[in-house]
Amino acid sequence: MDEIRRIQVTGGSTYIVSLPKRWVKSQKLKPKSFIRMTLLPDNTLLIRPYKAEEDKANRNKITLQIKKNFTVGKAIREFIASYLAGYNVIEVRFEEGMSTYKEKIKNTIREKLIGIVLLEESTKHLLVQCIINYEDLPLNKVVERICGITGYMIEDAVRALINRNKELADEVIKRDDEVDRFYFFAIRQLNQALNNPLYIHKIGLKTSRDCLGYRMIIKSIERIADHAIRIASIAKKLEMESPKNVVNAIKKFSNTVLDVYNSTVNSIIALDKEKAHNIIDKVKLSIAVNEEEITSMLFNAQQISSIYYKLAIDSLKRIAEYSSDIAEIIINLSKKTP
Repeated sequence: MDEIRRIQVTGGSTYIVSLPKRWVKSQKLKPKSFIRMTLLPDNTLLIRPYKAEEDKANRNKITLQIKKNFTVGKAIREFIASYLAGYNVIEVRFEEGMSTYKEKIKNTIREKLIGIVLLEESTKHLLVQCIINYEDLPLNKVVERICGITGYMIEDAVRALINRNKELADEVIKRDDEVDRFYFFAIRQLNQALNNPLYIHKIGLKTSRDCLGYRMIIKSIERIADHAIRIASIAKKLEMESPKNVVNAIKKFSNTVLDVYNSTVNSIIALDKEKAHNIIDKVKLSIAVNEEEITSMLFNAQQISSIYYKLAIDSLKRIAEYSSDIAEIIINLSKKTP
């Protein structure tokens, strides 16, 4: 609720404004209490109680009670949710005989999360801390990293599909953990930025509106990585060599999709709305037509492998469509607010 206050001058050179009584009482402030004021890059003045800084460590800790009626999946989801919420210190307590759960959470920390270190461990508890500094790994760097990993996953998944290379397909699938690590870290950053305006600029964004846009971008990239994994999984099932015209058509289609994806990544980094418009037009004009041509070719081939190739083509199409969705977000982000 907005309140209008008049600025007054005291002593001829000091500008003062009164604080809302309701806010002062809710923060338990008294005469001579200290407050902290921060001038943000958008000229917003952020005012908060100075005493809140003193118990920051306590407020940034959570304790999870993992009970025997929990599934392993539920225990892991509760831990990840605490990480995403922005807690720096997470203590996990287990009931007797739950060593399997503890090991699963430790594996999740190693494979899926960035910046977590183990401080303490016993048979009944874990104590971990997130020590990474957002200035060392701001959101734009996280986005670049996840986009790069995903791009190589698409390339290698298609190569595994065309060459029926099961070893390469397995390698692509394993890279999903790396995507998850950067995805979860990005969501953690965005959640904290929404909860505290100071973090918006710490992670490299300008306004809270950007948080929603980048949340959707990150999710779309994660979905694209899922489809790369799906293509790799399909590659593992192929046994028979396919007709050369089918393979060449798939190569051509995948190159078009990769071109769309890479152009999308470049538009994210530069916030290039013109490139984003071109991406959307290209997806609408060429992707659908090429997909229909290959589908017809696969139908005429009448091979068992055609079913697998059709599934892979569907995933490539979805990658192009997600890229188009990202391009629309870039156009929206590039438009200045009134």
